[in-house]
Amino acid sequence: MADQEFDAQLARMFAEHPPFPDQAAFARRVEARLDRGWGLRRMVIGVLGLGGGLVAAGQGLGGNLIGRLLSASHASVNVAQQTASSAPDVLALLGQSWGLRFPSVGIEVIWLVLGLLAVAAALLATRALEEF
Repeated sequence: MADQEFDAQLARMFAEHPPFPDQAAFARRVEARLDRGWGLRRMVIGVLGLGGGLVAAGQGLGGNLIGRLLSASHASVNVAQQTASSAPDVLALLGQSWGLRFPSVGIEVIWLVLGLLAVAAALLATRALEEF
């Protein structure tokens, strides 16, 4: 028959792991590797954000966005001034101002907004997964 006390002592001896002599150095190496990964992620996100900003600025300048906004603004001011001078009634001014036309938005702007929303959703998902 087996000795119960010896079995219990043997189980306790093998249940506890002896500390490794390089335990602190190993922990430092793992932490440095994790920190390096986060630094690389931050750098990639920053570079991609800068690239996206440059693409957005290029699209805005290439599509003459500022000129179209200024012309729409001037047109709406002219219509409002004509309406105000011809009909001093506030209700008539509001009724006629609903007919102002807004400049059309190109498909590039829609794709850009959808892409930015996708990136924002991905970042939100990674942040939510990181918290749990």
